[in-house]
Amino acid sequence: ILDPEPERSSELCTVLEKERYRTVLVSSPGALPESLKSNPCLALIIDLDRLAWDNRSLRGLREENRGLSIIGLSSRPFHPELKEALSGDIDACFSKPVEIEHLLYWLRAVRNNSEQPLPETVERNGVA
Repeated sequence: ILDPEPERSSELCTVLEKERYRTVLVSSPGALPESLKSNPCLALIIDLDRLAWDNRSLRGLREENRGLSIIGLSSRPFHPELKEALSGDIDACFSKPVEIEHLLYWLRAVRNNSEQPLPETVERNGVA
């Protein structure tokens, strides 16, 4: 969870940990690359309200972490400055306060998707 005020996310961490998700709090975007390197994860939850995001920075985050599901949290219904990122780089966005059942549903889907074996390549007529 990327939040400049980690104490605000402690309740969310508690709920996620009760559901058997490992959580890691990161307080700045600059600390994120090292944290992701030392704590591989399936999803990143970012607060879109408390950090200054732009399309370029979110696109860079996506390019550096292709397998990572990026989830935004926001109290605003619309982010015109993030129009491109919301349509291509952020996988899901939830209104604050987040309805935990909706977030858990999304996280279960991400986890289940990552556990699926890749389909075997079938060769037909010399074409794989």
